Amino acid sequence: MVAFFGLLSFLPSIAPAGISQAEMDSVVAADNIHANFISSGNVINLPYYLIQKASISLFGMSLYSIKLPSIIIAVLTGLFVILLLNRWFKSDVAIVGSILTTLSTAFLFLAGSGTPTIMIVFWLAVILWLGSKIVGNMHTHPMLVISFVFCLALSMYTPHLIYVSIAIAIAGIAHPHLRFALKQLKLYQLIISVLVFVLAVAPLVLSIFFNHHLLRTLFFMQDFSFGTYINNISDAFAPFFSFSLAYDSIYLAPLFGLATIVLVIFGALASIGKLFTSRNTVVSLLTIFAIVIAGLNQDIAISIIIPIAVLSAAGLESVIDKWHSLFPENPYAHFIGTTPVVIVVLMIVISGLSHFIFGYRYTPRVAKNFSNDISIIQDNLESGTILLISEDDANFRFYKLLEHYNSFTVLTKIPEQRIDAPIAVLGRSITDKNLALKEIITSPKARNSDRLYIYEKVTTAETEKKGEE
Repeated sequence: MVAFFGLLSFLPSIAPAGISQAEMDSVVAADNIHANFISSGNVINLPYYLIQKASISLFGMSLYSIKLPSIIIAVLTGLFVILLLNRWFKSDVAIVGSILTTLSTAFLFLAGSGTPTIMIVFWLAVILWLGSKIVGNMHTHPMLVISFVFCLALSMYTPHLIYVSIAIAIAGIAHPHLRFALKQLKLYQLIISVLVFVLAVAPLVLSIFFNHHLLRTLFFMQDFSFGTYINNISDAFAPFFSFSLAYDSIYLAPLFGLATIVLVIFGALASIGKLFTSRNTVVSLLTIFAIVIAGLNQDIAISIIIPIAVLSAAGLESVIDKWHSLFPENPYAHFIGTTPVVIVVLMIVISGLSHFIFGYRYTPRVAKNFSNDISIIQDNLESGTILLISEDDANFRFYKLLEHYNSFTVLTKIPEQRIDAPIAVLGRSITDKNLALKEIITSPKARNSDRLYIYEKVTTAETEKKGEE
């Protein structure tokens, strides 16, 4: 975990080395969380936005403060993935399987993306691990039950994860083993759990009462049509399995390496004879959930990480067990058979990291979706500079927020009164007889690489000379 946290701490500065449009929108949404968030309807993804707002308030607005919540949550998610796999596999297989998953391109991207998408995988990992600790345990600790219910309630703030809560509720009523597990709980545990659940979802329920349109966001999609639904599924999963084509997307294709997919196939084949075990039931249901709900929300497709984590671990276990079964009493054969597996795992990890780092830097159709304008602005603007942003710029609100944490002013046009402060213009040049172009700052990540034009006021004598000319 320490090594993983260290890796995630410096990776965002290497790849994608910028922020996407979704991250800018996330910052604006986080800033909109105020005391009246219930009546205003700003409760979607509330847990994540609260953390992101706290991060920006504490550390200022920067590349890292925007991404820090995702980095922290990704480390916790990696921990819960290990714990979850450890419930179903031996410790060595669980750790290696979790390494393959958490160092995949898909997971590393989520960990470095300052958007609430990481919460989809986080909530699923936490809920599944807590559920596995409760079911079949005759002496369940009360805090496990309360934590399970609390996490289940908070997950409902993430669009479409409410279907997970509904599925768990139906399974708890219909499945005899789950009904038996519920009967083992003491009355006070049930009462406390219900109270915790009600308190946790109360802001969401009240906000829905005042803003009925939230129901569509949580359950459905805007302008539903069957054709759009099918296209959403196709577009959502296209980057996962494209080994020859890069898509115009924030996702780098493929999100999982070919070797990992092969392990997943081995794991699926090994699991066919154990289809109705709890592990394979969870994998099947999560896969169906990811495919069906991705038609409503393409971000849900990333939840396929959990089934891939389980199946790749199962594939790894089947390969090791198959070799050991050939030489059950020969420790030397076990060692010789394990060594190639270790080498293959290292190759998967190293190639995955290389694919992630260089892919996000040098794949044009992907790299262009990330902007490092925030770094360019903060590194090159002097104190007191006026930054001009077009009023119709989709990110104007984002740059106005950036103004609060820096010593420059964001405006839409040059002030009428004469001032001596330098003027910078983002993404375009301007012509003004009172301004002289001082410097052009370029970006290697932009198609039009001239990103920041810095001007300075000319003297009165120079202005009169230009007027005469």
